[in-house]
Formats: sequence, structure tokens, C-alpha cells
Amino acid sequence: MHHANHFYGHAHIMARYVGLEHPPRIWGYLQHGWNMHDGFAVGTVFAKGYPKFVWSQACSRRGWAAGLRGYEVVGAPWLYLLDLERTTDSPAVQLNSGRTAPVTAPSPVEPSGTIVYPFHGWEGQQVVGSHADYLAEIRATEGDVPLTVCLHWNEYDNPKVRREYEDAGVRVITHGQRGYLWQDTDVAFLYRQLHEIRTHRRVVSNRMSSAVLYAAAAGVEVGIYGDPMELESDHAVLGGIGRPRRMWPAMHQESVPAGYAADVALSELGGDTVLRPEEVIDVFGWHAEIDAPGPPPPAPGLTPAGRGPRRGRRARHRADSHRSPADAEPVVGTVSVTDAVTVAVTDAVTDAVTDNVTDAGRSAERAQTEVATGSTPSSPTLSPSDVVEGGAPVATVVTEPGGTASSNRSPVDPTAERVATASAPDRD
Repeated sequence: MHHANHFYGHAHIMARYVGLEHPPRIWGYLQHGWNMHDGFAVGTVFAKGYPKFVWSQACSRRGWAAGLRGYEVVGAPWLYLLDLERTTDSPAVQLNSGRTAPVTAPSPVEPSGTIVYPFHGWEGQQVVGSHADYLAEIRATEGDVPLTVCLHWNEYDNPKVRREYEDAGVRVITHGQRGYLWQDTDVAFLYRQLHEIRTHRRVVSNRMSSAVLYAAAAGVEVGIYGDPMELESDHAVLGGIGRPRRMWPAMHQESVPAGYAADVALSELGGDTVLRPEEVIDVFGWHAEIDAPGPPPPAPGLTPAGRGPRRGRRARHRADSHRSPADAEPVVGTVSVTDAVTVAVTDAVTDAVTDNVTDAGRSAERAQTEVATGSTPSSPTLSPSDVVEGGAPVATVVTEPGGTASSNRSPVDPTAERVATASAPDRD
């Protein structure tokens, strides 16, 4: 399946909903975060003939307006999680079949305090703004209540940002890692988020985001206020700061009326399009793995995520990131290919690929020597398709006598999945 289908444990939630412990391949592209465009990361490459599974009719209409087709509306995985984790005092999630989720248990504690979700960046784009100033505004507005700040892993792994909140004496957490290329997927991410939302009286952010919509759908009071900050090199097609404010001005205040917030959230998350388990099996193409829905397996544990394992594509944080517009900086952890026998590796290649890069450099040196002497290469020659990600070569091209080439990559299959060329997360 496309790797973004796994983000935030979405595929695992959908699998648990139908009674499976592990998710089979989803035959299509599942929206992984809320945005005001077509539902997917800018630059996503779609294989012809595969459906685009989006959360809501609103998102589908925006995608059609952008020229895309092949949409199927299935509802946000968050709503399926609410269905699985219903409590005696949480609002019922009305499914399109008319059934409601079973009651499981009362909420763990009496909600108190406020949890804050600052606008976040990702590996390729950092946030520009003052977290200290934002926290001061939060304190002035929320008053003398317990404060929890939940940082996206991108900011949580930046000691400079994390310390701005920790030094102010607030509780700082992260729900875990989003995952990338089927690695580091934290399947308990949304379970932790639901737990935290339910234990706080209010959820606030400086931007309209998935977190705010999730909280409103769960019946928790929300607010959107404060410096919205900026995203480096933001894509205009996503609407920036202005478009959500123009469409939902009443959402942008310190305390949003509960009924209005829930209506907006369920419209954007697809509250009227949540599928029955049998329908999920059908639309995702899971008949080969399961004939009929079964009882859901146990939920993953809520063990604190902490900082998590070091990622293969380790992020570098500049001292001035999140503070001022970004200066140009060298790309970290990349391989530049200039011709079939010359590979230049940047000095900042991450530790996770060091061994592979060393081998690649030796192969390149041998190939350069052989070309200079006119001899036929006796070992595989690196090509642009040999670029490694997370320590694993993507493909190997071998130069045969006479100048022909063979590859370990299978012949192009028009129905094969294609990994997105850009994986910038949406406004999640």
C-alpha cells in the first residue's frame, strides 16, 4: 500500500475496526491529514485506476474543483477510533448505517486544564514564529489552569523549541511519530491523542487543524487564537492562514460554541459517511484476508512515546529555526548522481546510511578507474536509481558488455503503486 496510508496508525485503526490485528494492503490512497486542498500532500503522485479515499464530501468537492477524479468518501479514521473507544459519557458517533458504537467504559478522569497543539512543521518545512510569545498569550487567556503542550515530533525533537515550553513550567508531550516509508509508524499515536483530549477540559491551537477538529468531534471545547506562525515556503494552494478564517470565522476565537464546532468538525471529518465494517472490507479490497467482520482486537497500549527511536532520515534543526525566515542550507542525507559512474555523497549524510554510502563510494571509485583505463566494469555500476533511503538501496543497474543495462527493478507495471514524490504532511 502507499506508505502514507500507515501515517498515524490509520491503516491499523481501520483493520481493528473490521476485526484484524494487522492491516492488509489498502488498494488506494487514504487521506492522512486535514487540509483545504484535495486531501493529500502537495506533489503526491497517483497511480492510474486506484481510488482516493478521503474523509468527507467537502474534501472530495475540493479535489474535483482542482481537477482530480476517482474519489471515494470513507470518513476519517479518527471517527472509527471514536467508534471503537466509546465511553459512557462521550457523544455517540452516528454511523451512516444508523448504528452507534458500543459503550466501553467511563472516561478515566475528570477533565481539567487545557491542552495546546501549536502549529507544526515537518522534515522539509519548519515553522517560523515565537513559541515563547505564543505561550505567554496562552497563559494570559487560559488563566491559572494546568497546561499541557503537545508538540509534533518534528518540534519535540528540537531541544530549542521543547525547552521554551519546559522552562516555562508546562507539561510537554508528544503523541509519537507519524511514520515514513513504512518505518517508525506509531500505531498508538491517535489512541494517545484521544486519551489526552478526553482528560482535558479544553483543546486550543493557533491554527485550524486536525487536532482541533478531532477534539470538537469528541465533544471537547475548542479554541483557535494566538500568533498563527508561518510555514517556510508554504504552498499557496493549501490556503495559508487566510482561507480557513474566511470560511469559518466563528472557529477562530478563544472559545468556539460547542454545537458549531461539532458541526464543522463532522462536516470536514465525514461524520455522515462512516462505513460499516462490511463496507470497509469491500472498498479497501480486503476480501482475500477476511470474509466477514469480527470483534476488534485489543487496542495498543498507551506507553509514553518519549522521543522514540532515532529516525533514519534524521532531521537537523538550525539554531534560528522557528524564529526567523530560513536561510539556505545544504540538503542533509542526500546522494547526488552526476553520471553513471560518479557518485558524490554530501558530508552530512546521516548515520543510518553510512555503511551503504561507504560501499557506494568504493564502487564508484572502482568504476571510475575502469572507465579511465577502458576496461569493462566487473561490478555493478551505480546509477541515479541507486539512491538509498533509510539504508536500503532502491534498485541496482548493471552495465553489461556492449553498453546494455539490466536492472533488478521489475518491468514497469501500469497498475503498480507509486510512492509520492513529496510527502509533506497536511494541516494535521
